[in-house]
Amino acid sequence: MVGRNFWAVADGEEWVVYEEGLPDRTTRHAGRDEAWAVANSRAAELKGEAFLQDADGTLLDRVWHGDFPREIKPV
Repeated sequence: MVGRNFWAVADGEEWVVYEEGLPDRTTRHAGRDEAWAVANSRAAELKGEAFLQDADGTLLDRVWHGDFPREIKPV
């Protein structure tokens, strides 16, 4: 099974959690910690990866929940 990726992204005063490719399943959260916990939980369920991104696009953290370690090349 291929893992699914989830993003927790700052959006004004709130944080948004979405699954790549499924924008209709976006959820909004009051704080960063809550959004990051939700993104990690969903990624863990589907053996994917969770990304934490600031409003300016800076990647703050990422966690891989799959069976194999994965490294991505920086852009």
